Amino acid sequence: MFKRNKLYFILIIGLITTFACSLTSPLENIPSADSSIPEESEAVVIEGLCDNPIYPVKQNATWTYFNTGGPSGDFSYTDTITEVRSDGFTLTTTFDNLTRTQEWACETGGLKALEYGGGSAAITTQSANMEFNTLQVTGISLPKEIVPGMQWLYSLTLEGTTTMPDGSQTNSNGTFSVTMQEVGNETITVPAGTFETIKFQSTTTMDIVGEFQGIQVPMQITGSTITWFAAGVGQVKSISNSDFGGTPFTLTTELQSYNIP
Repeated sequence: MFKRNKLYFILIIGLITTFACSLTSPLENIPSADSSIPEESEAVVIEGLCDNPIYPVKQNATWTYFNTGGPSGDFSYTDTITEVRSDGFTLTTTFDNLTRTQEWACETGGLKALEYGGGSAAITTQSANMEFNTLQVTGISLPKEIVPGMQWLYSLTLEGTTTMPDGSQTNSNGTFSVTMQEVGNETITVPAGTFETIKFQSTTTMDIVGEFQGIQVPMQITGSTITWFAAGVGQVKSISNSDFGGTPFTLTTELQSYNIP
């Protein structure tokens, strides 16, 4: 289970992310942003509080993804919108032996993830397991209106406990922040098909502080991601560079199949 929780943190970098997302990690070993961004373009806008042009919020909508390059090997997962309300929705992510739910809010500015991967999210490093609850959310995960070159911020304030290998526990707190920017359009081919996409560049930082034997011990997890979204479909691909517990890696996520009712 710890392995799956570790992978779930990586997915948050790419999805909330990713959305998704501060700026401490260079974008190396992933596609660079298009140097030419149109100076003038029509904004992408859609009506309705939960409607979003590049992320369809529909009851029972599903997306199945496959990930390669992570520290725990290749894996797949399925996202399902299991409940839609007038002011939000529930996103359920299913792994082989782990299921997480995450609540989202629909606001006039766009879609906002209200939790870090679920009501209580776990992160496991080589030496500790951390459980967090979300105290505060600021910013927007995915705006309703997206214009060329647009940049936005999203952050969470977290509180929880850290369990060490010997079983001892300590209180921990931290922040998770994302900076995202629209960087152009690109045609992308994945197993689910070929799509005309909008490309986003994001950087993430998670700062955690725990107290051990009266000493404040900080830890930082950083990442950078390129994500591609297709209108009416959602996320079709992402490539993330992260440093997790001192281990750098590049994770590629591709859409395998989807169903939008």
